[in-house]
Amino acid sequence: MRPVMTVMGSLILAGNLLLAVPLRPNAVTVRNAEQSEHEVRKAVAEALVAKGLEANSAHQIVAERFAPEGGSFAVVYAHFRMLFPEYSSDAVLSEMARRVLHGERLTFDDYDQLVGMLHRLEGVALTPSHYERARHCALLNRYRSQA
Repeated sequence: MRPVMTVMGSLILAGNLLLAVPLRPNAVTVRNAEQSEHEVRKAVAEALVAKGLEANSAHQIVAERFAPEGGSFAVVYAHFRMLFPEYSSDAVLSEMARRVLHGERLTFDDYDQLVGMLHRLEGVALTPSHYERARHCALLNRYRSQA
């Protein structure tokens, strides 16, 4: 009876570890994201320029919208990219630029905001996997902002 319990306990532990992997951010990715805050801001500004804004205005809008975040915006963006690798960076940055341009709140720790962004990116009904990953992304980013 004891060997059966040990095997079952090992299987349960291994299953929990395997299921928890997608929820933990990759430390290297997060560290790199913190270093690339400037690059994310620059990419959003470039997306605004591509939409027809002047370069100086685009950089000013981005500086105003992301000023309070410090180095954390690139981290929450990296969390989104880790959980939703099927979307191209260009599509995500274009959607972020659209939201910034229209003065909309741009957060990745709000489930409703994420689902709205995914609907605009996907263009069709989302799958249960999308909703679950959006919930994980919101929780992960909310935890990050509280830490």
